[in-house]
Amino acid sequence: MSTSGRSAVLPADFDDEAFALDLERYPDGSLARRVAEAARAEFERDGVSLESVRTCAAEGRDSTRLAGALKVYLRQDQRFGMVLEPERRERELRLVFLAFGVRHQPPGSHAPTVYELAHRRRHGRFP
Repeated sequence: MSTSGRSAVLPADFDDEAFALDLERYPDGSLARRVAEAARAEFERDGVSLESVRTCAAEGRDSTRLAGALKVYLRQDQRFGMVLEPERRERELRLVFLAFGVRHQPPGSHAPTVYELAHRRRHGRFP
């Protein structure tokens, strides 16, 4: 863990396959893809500031179970977010990518939120 000013920063790791699966849902060149790719590049280059993360609800209103996971509202467009899991790798705490997507879908939508995607990836099913 390094510090930049007052905020601690943790390195980020991305699973290429999981990231690609999340981006498949969006057309090439779409805002969602641009936001995801910019955030990934930033996080891999600079790490993730702990000031920018929030704790996911252990049990969400949408039946997700994400205890211990962290969420980041992406500064490029806060409609989108990433869910990351803290993990100790080679004696260093890192944030590992779990999911990318829309934080909250409009009423009546059946498209999954980033939290539902993260839940599925973590537990193998939803709910």
